[in-house]
Amino acid sequence: MANIVRIIIKGDSGYGPVDEAYEDKIVITSSSISYEYKPHPESNSKRNVYRKWSYKTTSPMFKEIYGRIAKMTPYFLHNREVLFVTDIGPTIITAVFTNNRRETVKFFCPSDFLRITLERLSDWSRLANVYRRCY
Repeated sequence: MANIVRIIIKGDSGYGPVDEAYEDKIVITSSSISYEYKPHPESNSKRNVYRKWSYKTTSPMFKEIYGRIAKMTPYFLHNREVLFVTDIGPTIITAVFTNNRRETVKFFCPSDFLRITLERLSDWSRLANVYRRCY
């Protein structure tokens, strides 16, 4: 079985004002971590600016922590449970293996799921109001 040699996590801001919109990406290996933040191309905010950093190390502790993260990653790649999501913006997790194979999973709240959830919450709210009036 091939080991995970790189973990890439991408996300974006989802719904909101364009001046606060962004995409970001973190890449983790056993000896490095890098982060990139890209504001929406139409953002005119002076606070929402491009930034990028990286860190390389030979630390055994960093390597151990990476090993723990890599060990947990298949759970997210293969779990078919609908995980709780707080926004429409997706979170994409990609694992790159020693044989260059990639596995990717995307977590997001699709519009139909959001609509159904909001409808159910609305139905629940009406039922709760009826219950309160009865008791």
